Amino acid sequence: QIRKLLASTDKKLADAARAKFGTVREERSPDRERVIAEVRKMFFERPGDPHRGLAVFKKVCSQCHKFHGEGDEVGPDISTNGRGSLEQLLSNVLDPSLVIGPGYQAHTIATTDGRALTGLVVEDNEQRILLKTQGGKTETIARADVEEMRASKLSMMPENLEKQLTEEELLDLLALLVLDKPPSDPEAKPISGAPAVKSR
Repeated sequence: QIRKLLASTDKKLADAARAKFGTVREERSPDRERVIAEVRKMFFERPGDPHRGLAVFKKVCSQCHKFHGEGDEVGPDISTNGRGSLEQLLSNVLDPSLVIGPGYQAHTIATTDGRALTGLVVEDNEQRILLKTQGGKTETIARADVEEMRASKLSMMPENLEKQLTEEELLDLLALLVLDKPPSDPEAKPISGAPAVKSR
């Protein structure tokens, strides 16, 4: 439905949909679908440890995401965003470019001195562009120094996260992310569709 709105010939409607929902890739990737199915199956067979998952989050996610007060806010705060169900979570973690929310479209800027910077545009005017990059840093580029600026079709979040982590690390990270509260909270419970997880 979102794709139909974005493709509307009514420019006002398409712009409103883009502002509300961001961008949605035209097609699903069969490779990513296969990875999601494999990880889902593995997670139900061997739910990870959420406490160990916290260490994985700090190592690979916290430079761009905040989670229950931990980390930097470059991408969405995932305490409240993108975890409505296990299916949504798996898609966001393992196929991050499928849906890119409004305000999180990465841009790459080529400068006249040969640099290439990628980040989120937080300010764009006749004098300068402010770009928020990984780790919460901000780059200021004078308008006169911009040779080219283009929106990326890919999320700033890296693809193929499953290849950057061991199976145990990935399962532990998911065990953390499926909980609606921090793992230290005795009332924490899994989000919709997720298996029960517990510390070992």
